[in-house]
Amino acid sequence: LEKFSLKLDNDVTKTFYIEDNDKIIGTISCADYIIKSLAVEPSYQSENLAGKLVNEMINYFAVNGIYSYQVFTKPIYKHIFISLGFKEIVSTDKVIMLEGGTGSIDNELDKIKKQLDNRFAILDESSDLAALVINGNPLTIGHVHLIEQASINHQLVVVFIVEENKSEFSFQERLSMAYLATKRLGNVCVIPSTKYIVSSLTFPTYFLKGIDEVNKEHAFIDALIFKNYFMKKLFIKKRYVGAESSDKMINYNNTLKEVLKDSLVEIPRLEENNNIVSASMVRKLLKEQKFEEALQYIPRENALIFYSIIRQKYGN
Repeated sequence: LEKFSLKLDNDVTKTFYIEDNDKIIGTISCADYIIKSLAVEPSYQSENLAGKLVNEMINYFAVNGIYSYQVFTKPIYKHIFISLGFKEIVSTDKVIMLEGGTGSIDNELDKIKKQLDNRFAILDESSDLAALVINGNPLTIGHVHLIEQASINHQLVVVFIVEENKSEFSFQERLSMAYLATKRLGNVCVIPSTKYIVSSLTFPTYFLKGIDEVNKEHAFIDALIFKNYFMKKLFIKKRYVGAESSDKMINYNNTLKEVLKDSLVEIPRLEENNNIVSASMVRKLLKEQKFEEALQYIPRENALIFYSIIRQKYGN
């Protein structure tokens, strides 16, 4: 894999490979429903080994009840997946993302569109809809401040809560906190992000520390999907983000600016008690068991659920 500037990621759940005279000449892996790390020795690439490996992985998915799957791969393998019925989602010079099986990004967006139509009435090109993508680990008054700014500036706002369960606070906990903190805002709708925004599929390095070229590429893919699908199909006019302080998140915001251009709105972070409010600051206070101090940065609507959650996590 290293010959192809690839690696065997830590999240891999299954790997297949082909040998010739005790030498591995082709391999493919998956992380749950995501196919990755496909590589075939150049001298064997005329023997359709890549196609055999992909078919083996699809058979493995079928046996294990996985009927919707996606793939991260190099553009040179695009034709193999297209020939097997996969559909391209988005691509760059370095990577292409495709999906196959029964599910699709279009189906997911149709479901979201129905939810928003039911909440806001029918959306169309004239709709003044803004969007935010929030992890909320946990949700803070800083997050609510950001949502309120969008709510003031636009007729309608949709808040996507990151669905990936790789945070200290679970998806259901984060979704509940966001719903409770914003239900007083009549023009705001809180919904799950789906696997197509900030997930193991679109941005597998989001939850890792540090930044490198791979991380930048994943950020670019995530931004392209949001622009080409979510903004286009849901008629989203603006995406709001908070100003960031860490190098990794500054780079993510810069990538969003590069892709979304004037459609991105960056809002300065809220300051409270001479501190810039952030979820990482709250997590640090919790780790130090400064629960009362942490509560100062939690929306008042979330006080009870927040206490309930930290009792479960840290005891009475």
